[in-house]
Amino acid sequence: MVRRWLLPTLSEILAKNEPTALDPLLATNKSATQPSESVELFKAEQQWYSAVHALGYLLHTLMDSVVHQPPANQVTGLLLCSPVPLFDAAEIISQFPTVVFSPAHPSQTLLPAPPEINAIFSTPPDISLLPADPLQNEQFCVVLTAQFGLVLAVGAADDSPQFQFSFDPADVNLAWQSLRGRIMLTAPQQLEPLDAIVSKLPPVVPAYQWVMKFSQFLLQELSIVKASAAAPSESKSTALDVELLQALTHEIRTPLTTIRTLTRSVLRRPDVDSQIMKRLETIDRECTEQINRMELIFQAVELAGNNSEAVDLTTMSFSHLLEQSLPLWQKQAERRNLNMEVAMPQQLPAVVSNPTILDRVLTGLVENFTRNLPAGSHIQVEINPVGGQLKLQLQSVVAEIAAPQMSSLCGNASEAIGQLLSFQPETGNLSLSLKVTKSLFQILGGKLVVKQNHLQGETMTIFLPMDQKS
Repeated sequence: MVRRWLLPTLSEILAKNEPTALDPLLATNKSATQPSESVELFKAEQQWYSAVHALGYLLHTLMDSVVHQPPANQVTGLLLCSPVPLFDAAEIISQFPTVVFSPAHPSQTLLPAPPEINAIFSTPPDISLLPADPLQNEQFCVVLTAQFGLVLAVGAADDSPQFQFSFDPADVNLAWQSLRGRIMLTAPQQLEPLDAIVSKLPPVVPAYQWVMKFSQFLLQELSIVKASAAAPSESKSTALDVELLQALTHEIRTPLTTIRTLTRSVLRRPDVDSQIMKRLETIDRECTEQINRMELIFQAVELAGNNSEAVDLTTMSFSHLLEQSLPLWQKQAERRNLNMEVAMPQQLPAVVSNPTILDRVLTGLVENFTRNLPAGSHIQVEINPVGGQLKLQLQSVVAEIAAPQMSSLCGNASEAIGQLLSFQPETGNLSLSLKVTKSLFQILGGKLVVKQNHLQGETMTIFLPMDQKS
C-alpha cells in the first residue's frame, strides 16, 4: 500500500489485517466483476451507521455494568471520532468525553461540551486536521475503555470504500498513536489532558462477552437497516451477511484464543491454588466452547459463499467420533442439570461424511438442544442403523414439574438475524438458523429432521449415509 501522507489513516492501519474488513470475499476474488464505487460506498455507510448504533448500545451496557459511578473529573472512557460527534445522549457524553477531529475549516457546528468535559479539557475538544491530511476523508471512531478498545473506520482501503473494525489491542494502540501525532501537529495544548486519560485506559484484550455483545447488536442493527432501506436484491443481502459474519467470527475468535492461551499457561504452573485452578478450567472450557461455536459459524459462512463443492466426503469411523464427542455432550448436559442416556449397538458401521465439519455441527446441535431444556430434563440419545443409513436421534423427556417452563420456552420463538443466524432473546443464545443447519447436513451427505412438541421440546433425527463396503 502506497502511503500518501506522513501519518497513516485508520483505514490503512486496519487494512493490514484483512480478516477485520467486511469484504473478504471481494478481496479473495479480484478477477470477479467488482461492484461500482457508489454501491461499495452505500454498503460501507450502511455498515458504519449500524456499527454506530451498536456502539451506543454497547456503551450503555458498559455503564450499566459499572456498580459505582466514577467520581467527579473521572471518566468511564474516551471517544475520538470524525467528522462530528457520534452521540448526543447526556449520559454517554458525560462519561465518555468526545474528541472530534474536524476537516480543515469545518462547517459543522459541534455540540457544546458538558461541564464534566470542560473540567478535564482546558478548551472544547475539537482538533482541526491539516488540509493535506487524507484522514479528513474518513469517518472513524476510536473507543478507549478499561474493558475494551475498539476502532471503527470508513475509508478507501485498496482504493475502494470499505467499513472496517477491530478490537485488537495492537490496532487500537496504532490508531491512538496516529491520532496523537496529528494532535501534536495542530493542537499540542490538548496532549497533556488527553495523555492523562489514555494512560488510565491502555488497550487490553477484551473479554469475549464485549465482542459478542457488539456483534449481536451490530447484526440486529444491520438487519433492521437492510429491511427498511430500498436497497439491494436478496442475493446481494445474503452476500452482505456472509461478509459481515466472516469479519465478526474473526473478531470474536481472536481475543478468545488469546485468553485461552494465557489461561492454559497459568494452568501449567505448579503453584496454582485448587480453587483458582477450577475457575481457570471453567474459563478454558467456556473459551473453547465459544471458539468452537464461532468456527462452526465461520464454516457455515464459507459454505454459504458457494464453497460447498470444496467439502471432501470420505469414509469415517462414527464410533471414533463418538468416543471423542460423547463425553463432551454429557458434560454439557450435566452443567445444565440434565441427564443424558445413550443407547447404541456395540458395533457401529462407518459413514461417509467430513469428520471435522460433522463433529462441529453435531456438537453445536447438541449444545443448542441442551440450552432449550429446563433443568431436570432427560435426554435420550439413540443410535442405530436403518437401511443404508445411520440414524442418530435426540429426544427430550421433561419432568412433569418442568412442563409449564417447557411450554413457556417454546413460546419464545427465536428471531432471525439476517439469512444465517438465529437469536433467542430469553437466553441470549446466538446460533445457526435451522435452515442453514439442515443445509449443512445435506452438504455433509446427511439429513436433519426436527419435530416440535410444546411440552417435551424438540426431537432431532440425523441420518448419515453408511459406507456400503462396511
